[in-house]
Order: sequence, then C-alpha cells, then structure tokens
Amino acid sequence: MPTYFLTGANRGIGLEFVEQLSADPRNNILAGVRSRRSDIAYLKALRKARRNIHMIECDVSSTDSISSLEFRVAEILSRTGSNLDYIFNVAAINNAASSTSLNLDPVSFQAHMTTNVVGPAKIVETLQPFLARGAVVVNLTSGLASLSVAKDGGARCATYAISKAALHMLSLHQARDLRRNHAIVICMDPGWVKTRMGGKGAMVEPKVSIAGMLDVVRELRKEDSGKFLRFDGSEVPW
Repeated sequence: MPTYFLTGANRGIGLEFVEQLSADPRNNILAGVRSRRSDIAYLKALRKARRNIHMIECDVSSTDSISSLEFRVAEILSRTGSNLDYIFNVAAINNAASSTSLNLDPVSFQAHMTTNVVGPAKIVETLQPFLARGAVVVNLTSGLASLSVAKDGGARCATYAISKAALHMLSLHQARDLRRNHAIVICMDPGWVKTRMGGKGAMVEPKVSIAGMLDVVRELRKEDSGKFLRFDGSEVPW
C-alpha cells in the first residue's frame, strides 16, 4: 500500500492529487493543509467518503509548523504500519506576478523564498526519517524557472521564477544527500494549469496535468534522480 505525503492539499493542484490518489483504496494519503480554518470543505467531504485520507495541518511558510509534523506523521504511520513512499512538495506562492528584476520588493521576495524554497527543504528534512527505501520526492516547479526559457525571452513573474530556480538547486542537493536512502528526487513542471494560481490564460486542465505527473512518477528509475521533467515526461532544460 503506497503512502503519499503532500502539501497544499486543500485546493488547486494539491487537491487534484488527493482526489486522484484517493480513488485507489490501496493508497494511503497524508494531506497537508495550511490551516484547518481555511477552505477545506471539499477535502473533508472527500476524506469522509474515501477513508484513506489523513489530513494534517502544515503551513510551509512556518518552520514551527513544519517541525511539528514529525510527531503527527509518526502517529499516522504507526497506525498504518507504513513508511512514506512519496513526498509531493506542492504548496507555493506567486504573489508578485508583475515583478521584474528592476522592481523586486525585498519583503515579497523573502516571503517567496521562505515558502517556495525553505518550506520544501524543511519538509524533506523533517520527514526524511520516515522515507521508505527508494522513496520519491517531487518538488513542483514551473517552466518559468528554466534559465534557458528565461534567456530566450520567456521570463516573467521574476520573484516567483527566481524562487523556483532556487528550488531546482535545492532539489539537486536533495538528490545527492538522499542517495544513501536510494531515494529519487525530481523537479516537476505541471504545465500552465487552470487553477487560481494559474490565472487567466492557463491551458492545461488539472485532471490532465496530475494524471500525467502520476504516470511519470510511477515509472521513475534511480537514474532519473536530479532531473527536471514536465508532466508529459519530457525533460525540461535547466
């Protein structure tokens, strides 16, 4: 019975992951939400209907919230008799869509780095003791963070893109540091998905993106660790 932990489970891409994964009763899902006071009505209904979803409060912008995960995850895993087979770092912010390299706001930039880089780093650090041998860590990123794309004129959302580029370097370090666990760490571009964060102009339906990512993740091999992949399995240039 595969066990999944993911952040940002209350909406958008994260919620679609939960919906698709929980449809298989053999899967065990630990669904991280920023706050139980946020809009989690649909997630609650899904959990009641399917029974294989465990909801955990986890604010990835707060190191205190992340550090408290260890006890709660250990408690759930002790009941299910499993370890973590997959970690999906989904939660992120993009609150400065109009930012460029010439008008970066220091406060906003720090918030993006805390949530989009430090958060995934501390999630993996905290949950590392629970990883199964050969576990997979997926850090959700964006094609906007590709240096090649930016160089060719596709750069926008500078604050967000820079934070996600930093996530790429973090992922390469995680891939190296988790070799002893035989873990696989990748960056995954879900495409421009039709979510609240995706905004106007988004082209990919959530169901298509998540189904594609899950297909790719299930076929990963150890030599794929450290790669930057798109939801259709194609490799993205750094």
